[in-house]
Amino acid sequence: MVGVRSDTVPRQRVAAPPGEGAGRHARTRDPGGRTDIPGAVIEKTAARAVGEVPGARAARSRAARARVSGEVVLLRLRIEVDYPRPTRQVAQAVREHVKNRLEWITGKQVHHIDIEIAELVR
Repeated sequence: MVGVRSDTVPRQRVAAPPGEGAGRHARTRDPGGRTDIPGAVIEKTAARAVGEVPGARAARSRAARARVSGEVVLLRLRIEVDYPRPTRQVAQAVREHVKNRLEWITGKQVHHIDIEIAELVR
């Protein structure tokens, strides 16, 4: 019966009302399902976030590399910095902004960000 529609909709999972199901087996239920965010998406998001920092932009080739382990992300970024901006300050601003942006967008925890200054740009 492939392609046959039904007028019934599966019931959604909801938490039991207070007082019901009390005991050691009581717990709230989530709606189910899983969301996977591949490393390539995290890399593109990180590269775009670099461009949002004044004085920095993602390097032209392989600007971001991500290692994802469950809910933890390790990043390596290659960036270009506008000359004569102080590279350490720009790198710190990039690190903070990318971390905040990725955690907000993906919900994953950014544990570590290595930054390589690939080029100074005039």
